[in-house]
Amino acid sequence: MRHAARAAALLILFGTCGYMWIEGWSFTQSLFFTVITLTTVGYGDYGLSENGLRFTTILIVGGFGVFAYSVGQLAPIIMNERLAREWKMNRHIKKLTDHFIVCGLGRVGRAVCQSLTQQGISFVAVDPDQAAVDQATAEGYMAITGDAATDEILIQAGVKGARCVACVTNSDTENIVITLSARELNGDLFIISRAEDAAAIRKMDRAGASRVISPILAGGSSIANAMIKPHLAELLEQSNDAESGISLAEVAITETSQLNGRTIRECGSGHKSVVFVAVKRREQPARLRPPADESLQGGDVLIVAGDVLAVGRLQQEARGLKTAA
Repeated sequence: MRHAARAAALLILFGTCGYMWIEGWSFTQSLFFTVITLTTVGYGDYGLSENGLRFTTILIVGGFGVFAYSVGQLAPIIMNERLAREWKMNRHIKKLTDHFIVCGLGRVGRAVCQSLTQQGISFVAVDPDQAAVDQATAEGYMAITGDAATDEILIQAGVKGARCVACVTNSDTENIVITLSARELNGDLFIISRAEDAAAIRKMDRAGASRVISPILAGGSSIANAMIKPHLAELLEQSNDAESGISLAEVAITETSQLNGRTIRECGSGHKSVVFVAVKRREQPARLRPPADESLQGGDVLIVAGDVLAVGRLQQEARGLKTAA
């Protein structure tokens, strides 16, 4: 890089001195003419002498030589920086467990990434468009370039240790293939697939999607709910806003969780501002208002509502972490 800059400076100095000597111009005029010549901006008739024309030809050829040399010097640096970033990111991704994978960085995918970021959830975004990936990494996301329908890219994104994959590309066919690949690589994975029509919904169900969401149908339902049940819709919207102070969340109970074996009453005694809405036990349907004397088991999922901080402390306790006093 230093050599390239030095070569460019010497060429400009050479051109400036040459015009001052050959044409008898001032330093400023000679410098200006040298710069517009090397940058190929173009200029009018400066009344160059025959020797000046020859010198200008040499200067232009020299300028192309310096440009080619500079590109040769800069290209490895740019490539090395990109490779270094990719290597560092891949090393970080390999350490991830229980994370999310977002396949597709279109409008829906970017909205998903923003929501996950607001909730402090680790995720990896995947998209074949390098520009979209560059924009995502510039915003601080972990993102890799590639086709998420291939096993190699899903493995690179850590699918075997992931908790959930969101297939949110703009193509139903692509989402179906990603769903098939992800399910084959990780049978316990929770897979959410985006679909645009009813036929695609059925195919994604058969491909192994845990849940299929149609933005068109979901959007229509949300608008209808906002019209019919505006207060409920407002509450649900607030629960998705980290700044509202209200949280409607899931609390997963693992085998090693501090909540495993404790009753609903015991859990609630330390979290007075948390309401236990429902409990989901493995393959059974969710049950509303679980009884206070019911004991929680590993694999249960609690649906709770309440203050954001209180819900966060309950989730920490469920993960086996010590709750801050």
